[in-house]
Parts: sequence; C-alpha cells; structure tokens
Amino acid sequence: MSIKELLKQAKLLQKESKFGDALKVYLKVDESLDLNSLDSEEIFYIRLNEGHCARLAGEFALAVKYYKMALKIAEKIDERAKADALAGLGTASRTIGKFEDAIESFKKAFKIYKKLNDIEGQAYIYWALGGTFRFMGYFKKSFKSFKKALMIYESIPDMNGMGYTLCGLGGVSRMMGNFELSLDFYTRANLIMRDLRDKFGIAYSYCGLANASRMFLDFDLAEKYFDLATKNYEKIGDRINYAYTLWGEGTLAKIKNDFDQALEKFSKAEEIFSQAGDKRGLIYTELGKIEVNFILNGKFQNKEIKRLLQISERMGYNFERLHIMLVERLIKNENVEDIFSGYLKLGSKFFKRVDVKLPLNLP
Repeated sequence: MSIKELLKQAKLLQKESKFGDALKVYLKVDESLDLNSLDSEEIFYIRLNEGHCARLAGEFALAVKYYKMALKIAEKIDERAKADALAGLGTASRTIGKFEDAIESFKKAFKIYKKLNDIEGQAYIYWALGGTFRFMGYFKKSFKSFKKALMIYESIPDMNGMGYTLCGLGGVSRMMGNFELSLDFYTRANLIMRDLRDKFGIAYSYCGLANASRMFLDFDLAEKYFDLATKNYEKIGDRINYAYTLWGEGTLAKIKNDFDQALEKFSKAEEIFSQAGDKRGLIYTELGKIEVNFILNGKFQNKEIKRLLQISERMGYNFERLHIMLVERLIKNENVEDIFSGYLKLGSKFFKRVDVKLPLNLP
C-alpha cells in the first residue's frame, strides 16, 4: 500500500474515533516515509495527527514525542502551525501530570492564536486549561475556563467544541458537588454528540451521565449508561477513557456492596492504567481496592496508602491526595473535618452530598 493510501486509511480511522487503529496505520507510514518526497507542511500534519492519535489511544509518551517533532517542523512553516503543535503538546503533557509544562505550552499557543485572531484556537486553549485545572484540583479555575470556551464555541457556533466543553463542565461540576448541574451538562453534551454522530464524544458523555446518575444513587440508570459507554469505547478501541469507565463501574459495584465485581473492575482498569502510565487513574483504582480489601478482610494496607500519598504529592494531584487521606482516616476511625476544609479550599462540596463512610461514593 502506498503512503497516500495509508494516510487516507489513517485519517478515515481517526475520523471514526478509532485512534488506536489509526495509530497503527501511522506507524506503518513511518516505516516507509521518505521525508524528501513530501513538503514540510505535509510532514507536519502527519506528525500532528500521529500525536493526536497516540494521545487518544493512551500512548502518552509517544504523543509527546510526535508533538515535539511537529513543533520542530512548525518553526519552518508558520505561527499557526506552531500554535497547533504547542496546543497538542500541552494536552499530552497534562495527561502525564506535567502540569506546569502543559500550562506553559498553552500560554504560548494562546498568545499566537490571539495575535492571529483565531477565536477557535483560543476556545480550544480555554477548554484545555479547564481540563488541566481540573486534574490539578483547582475546580473554580477549571469551571471558569470551560465557561469561557463554551461562550466562544456558542458564538461561532461550533457544535463539536460545545459538546466536549459541556462534558468538561459536567465533570468539574461533579467534582465540585453540583450533581444536578453535572447531569444537565452531560445531558446537553450527549444530545449534541449523538446528533454529530461523534463516536468518542457519545461514549464520553454516556460515561459522564453514568457517573452523574451514580452520585444520585440511581443504580439502574448508572448501569445503563455505563453499559452504553463501555460498548461504544469497545467499538472504537479506546483504552484510557474505557479504563475510567471501568473505575466508575467498580465504584458503583462497591457502593452496592458487590465487592467481587468491584475488585474485578478495578483490577481491569488498573492493568490499563499501568500500561499507559496514568498515575491518576492508578490512584483511583488502587484506592478502591484498598477500601474493598479493608471492608472484606479488615486489612489496613498502610504501605500502599503511603505510596499513593507520595505519588499524589509528587504529581500535584491535590483532589486525589485528599481522597487518599479520607480513606485512611475512615479506616482508622479518625476525625476528617480538616480534610473537608481541604476540599472546600479546592472548591468542592461533594462531601456534603454523599454519605461519608465506607464504602465511599467518590465523584
């Protein structure tokens, strides 16, 4: 198959949200790519799309590599190409916990987009910063950034951008403890994604609806939406978001006291997170297993708790650090009021909306 045919196949798979399959085709392109046969702009877009596919397939280190290659080529093309590469690099950096690097890339990209009067590019940066602040546990900043992105996407209008931004708002609202708003945002996002037939967006919004339903203890509806999310993720071959869905299913099983099912789901998710190097995902799955093992066996895994705390502190996962401390205190039957104060400082009141006891229904 020629390079042109391989590229056409990769782009088609990418359009269908089959990012893992698309990445495999791009890797075949790399094997036979003659850099002298294509101009700089063509090579740039190959590298940029390789970065996108690698990131969405959970190959984060590979994504960073491709985005850096794209950035190097972009220097020879124009400012817009440079901004696009920086935006991609920032999005990949945040997935591996390099938040300061991500924010620096986003700032540089935003400056270029603003200079070029590229409002769609600016909206993307607001969306990306919203996700970054959410991972850092800065929920008020996250919500504000997502709202800025939504305002721009609505003015364009860009339905795809609106859909993904509504998903972002749904996620951060859940973390903040506003489950009604979370459900509303995810419902609106799901309607848009289904109308656009965006397979990844459909799966992502179904998972959000499932988690919102879980927070309301609507087990039947949560199971229905998790099932829909899982089926869609399996169709497109997604790994990372599929793993977070498994964690959500595990948490649902845990609060229903179906501990065997919970451990099975947590273990499957843990395996994927380990392969991808997703430390945040590992914290959630390992913490879930620690909690279930204590409930079943009365065993307090102190070493594992301390290790997770070290990871959360090193990576800057502030919200997750508080979750670890909360589980530890509940296991030891110690006071948790100072942890509640920590949640409030991050902009989260979720603990006021859930029964704070083991098993925990974390957002």
